[in-house]
Amino acid sequence: MIDPEALVLVSTVFARYDARLFDEMLDWLRCNGTWINVLRLTRLQVEYSLGDASILAALADHLTEDSVHLKWKVLTKSAPTEIEPRPLFPHLAIPNRFDEKFRHRGWLRPPLETRGLSRPPRPNQPATFILKLRALFGRQSRAEVIAWLLTHDAGHPAQIARETGYFRGSVQNVLNELELSGQVQATRQGREKLFVARRDQWRFLLTWEQGEKTEFPRWLPWASIFALIRGVHDLVDQPSFWKHSDDLQAIELNRVITPLAARLANEGFAPSFAGHAAGTNMRPSIIGELRQMIAELDE
Repeated sequence: MIDPEALVLVSTVFARYDARLFDEMLDWLRCNGTWINVLRLTRLQVEYSLGDASILAALADHLTEDSVHLKWKVLTKSAPTEIEPRPLFPHLAIPNRFDEKFRHRGWLRPPLETRGLSRPPRPNQPATFILKLRALFGRQSRAEVIAWLLTHDAGHPAQIARETGYFRGSVQNVLNELELSGQVQATRQGREKLFVARRDQWRFLLTWEQGEKTEFPRWLPWASIFALIRGVHDLVDQPSFWKHSDDLQAIELNRVITPLAARLANEGFAPSFAGHAAGTNMRPSIIGELRQMIAELDE
């Protein structure tokens, strides 16, 4: 299943290398931005250093032209950048005409013209499971908590809060209410309460390939995965990085990768980063491990 907030955040960085994709993102948000939890989005941005705040502000400037998206206004409160505006799409020539909202935030791009082809999410797809649950249970933490429970054997409030991107207090309240419903059970493990969803009673949510073997979609810690990919990208994108020796490059790459890989492992997704690549073997080793991690996302 996708994480819509994490995907929006990482798109403000990597969709800049595909102007069509970037504008399709904004087109989708104009159609479906009400399904985005803006407070969770800002929390993920700060906690995982995902996304670009000035680009998010420019997106919000456009979205809040429509009253249905006024909740995005919280992202427009950041002060306009004082640095010289730079191209939003680094692979394209500087345009003759500019989108004023983006230029106000320090970015140069042609005036925005979306095609209006986006449609609401399809509820019969595993990838849109979170959005399906938001349509059923609201756009607050309840949808993510239920999704997490249905894709894990059991969990305690602190773990679920950490991996869903919400405050522990709100997650604890949701879990207590779900326990009262009888569809979620709680057991004691020392001083911690472990919560378990009775999946057989939630199978009505499996509306794609009905059958006895149909499973709930896989939960992936997308924010941590994107943070790892961006961390490596930002490091190797610096010209100074390529002036270092092979050994120093290895040290810098491992400095970025090791804590993020450890966080992924704690969240149940353990990429096979050896953490000992060095010298001339460093680059092919890191590239191979990143490719292996991405391949594991499709398993």
